[in-house]
Amino acid sequence: MVDIDRIIQSFVKNRIGGVMVFDEAGELIYEDPRISLSEKSKLSFLDQRPSINEDNMSWEFTDTQKKTYFRIETSSVRMDHQLFQCHLFSDVSDYASLFQDISNYSRQIADIADFQSHIMSRLSQPYESCLADLANFCGGTEAVLYLTLEDDKTFWVHYDGDYYREVLNNTVSTKKMLDGRRFDLVDGWYCFLSDDMQGQHCAVYLKRSRAFNEEYFRNISVYNMIRLYIENCLLRERIISDSEHDSLTGLLNKGKYLSLKEKAFGHPERIAILNMDLNFLKRVNDEEGHEAGDLLLVQAAQSIRAITAGNVMGFRMGGDEFLVVATNVSRDEAEALRSKWQAGLDAANADRERPCVIACGMTYGEGNYDLDALLSEADDLMYENKVAIKAAAGLKPDER
Repeated sequence: MVDIDRIIQSFVKNRIGGVMVFDEAGELIYEDPRISLSEKSKLSFLDQRPSINEDNMSWEFTDTQKKTYFRIETSSVRMDHQLFQCHLFSDVSDYASLFQDISNYSRQIADIADFQSHIMSRLSQPYESCLADLANFCGGTEAVLYLTLEDDKTFWVHYDGDYYREVLNNTVSTKKMLDGRRFDLVDGWYCFLSDDMQGQHCAVYLKRSRAFNEEYFRNISVYNMIRLYIENCLLRERIISDSEHDSLTGLLNKGKYLSLKEKAFGHPERIAILNMDLNFLKRVNDEEGHEAGDLLLVQAAQSIRAITAGNVMGFRMGGDEFLVVATNVSRDEAEALRSKWQAGLDAANADRERPCVIACGMTYGEGNYDLDALLSEADDLMYENKVAIKAAAGLKPDER
């Protein structure tokens, strides 16, 4: 006859982690060999186990040396007028590891979601501002960004708590960084991103620290967010730049001029204004076509761009009219600026079949000057120069 009780006992016994029994004096009288605690952990267990007369309870215990996690059911059993304490061990290491993995994964998702929200809130900032956020999130000590520019130049930004910016020539070292691929190690820097965006190539690198988070560094969501952030900022800057520049000549347009004029160009202590007018544009348009006229306008703009800098701004005001505004320059510097422009124009004209002839009037103000009066005076002086140029060519003032 089949002994059902023995079958059930065997079934249950083989599916528990083992039993440990103590007598009323606290002496260990039975230990299932499947428990197999390390000696150090056994001492720790003896310190942590409940008092023998306590009620039934469930608790957890870790064998730190063997990295084993137990769920323990503790009960007191009275038999033959004696009190015994029984501990039923269940090895839940796999479940604990799974729970830890889930917990870590959930924390990572939350961290990345917070990072994405933070990045999205900074979309109005310059594209390089993400370097600090990326370095801090991944645990990097430093970050650098390379962005190709026109004229074989590269914009370089270095972050190490502060930002340092520079325009670099495309040397062998610079090109090596631009050519890096994601996760490459290049001269001690780890490539986070290397891709084309808005017609430019961008590369971002990090230096690792002891606290570097490899999972965050390699996470595709983090990569996509930084790439989207940079490309969005580049697109925004391009839209703003297009709205502020003349599409034909590349100079700042009249809208940008009016915006800066409203703010008095930052109220500089000293200012120089060069009012310019391209001669004979209508004649060229009528006789040779507008393509030839456009070329003349581009040549005029090239002469102006040759003298522009951070404090020297060139504008196309519309048609054949141009303006240069130089802030915080001395009178001598203003005169030198005009001479440099004229010399450059003359040198370029020496190689042209059709010269680019520009009339110019310059005024200078310092201290308590009247900006509108300076602009009007520059216009009058430009017209005088225009009349003189036409007279030298045997033309009447109103001939175009």
